[in-house]
Amino acid sequence: PGGSGLVCIDTMLQSRYKGCMLSLDPTFALALNIALTVAVIAIGAGSLISLTRPATVLARADRYSMKARLPYGTDAIRASVARGLRARGLAGGAAILAAGVLAVPFLFTALGTDPLFIFYVLVTALVAGGTIATVAVNLRERLFHPAPDAPRVARARRLGVGDYLGAARSLLPWMLFAAAVLAFAVLVAVHAVGATTLDRSAATAAVVFAVTAVASFVALPVLDRLILDSPQPASDTLELAWDDTLRADALGALRLSASIAAWFAFAFAIGTLWTAADASSAYWATQMPTWGMIALQFVYPNNGRALRAPLYPDWLSRPVLAGGAA
Repeated sequence: PGGSGLVCIDTMLQSRYKGCMLSLDPTFALALNIALTVAVIAIGAGSLISLTRPATVLARADRYSMKARLPYGTDAIRASVARGLRARGLAGGAAILAAGVLAVPFLFTALGTDPLFIFYVLVTALVAGGTIATVAVNLRERLFHPAPDAPRVARARRLGVGDYLGAARSLLPWMLFAAAVLAFAVLVAVHAVGATTLDRSAATAAVVFAVTAVASFVALPVLDRLILDSPQPASDTLELAWDDTLRADALGALRLSASIAAWFAFAFAIGTLWTAADASSAYWATQMPTWGMIALQFVYPNNGRALRAPLYPDWLSRPVLAGGAA
């Protein structure tokens, strides 16, 4: 931690790469990677264990209701929301746990002593696992199950991603992807002409996440359509709004995964060029991926957020007269 942990030693004078963006003692790097992997496994296991307590599940649903600014209306809706959030929480916890477990074998390879192990292995596994879990649970789980003879409501028109997330959050991943493509193209051009030496680890990370980003953005429209085409059984506008809330979260989760992949491809490409131009800035170059990932968590939160105004039931926007019933 801190700038003192960076060591720049050019041991490959005849090579086009110099491994000085982030170089740690192999023993220390292995211990750090083991600790990070254990932490991921513990977080995943803790998430699964916490969801076995009904009180925890209901409390989580109540916090979600406050952030989404949606009332329950009935105890049945509260129970359905709690059940739906539990299913999504279990899927997310299982994805985190699986990412940690799958990372363990890589600790016994050359990657185990690589300072960028967390990005190569853990983040890639978390992005893939989170995407699979999000799609699987949204295709499998239905929030409400109206009786066959119960009334049904639906939107008057087909909704798209922009209706749920807004234009800015819908387009942000594609903007990051375009930036990543441009940065990677510059990196390839610099490498091709041999104008400067490049950091081996960072350049390899840029390639890994460039491939991950391409795969993510090829799959993104398909996964969006799967979620948007899934049925929304609802008996009234409040149930439909709740279903829309969880659908918006799912679409946001897909964009979070794609955005992280694109940001990492961009950050490592820029970091490689930055370090090649000014080796003294290596520490700051290593911070780009992490701080960008943290910022994206606030753009696409998964613990509840208000729906876009047109998706709320009309009656929620009407004032209640003094002495009237809400």
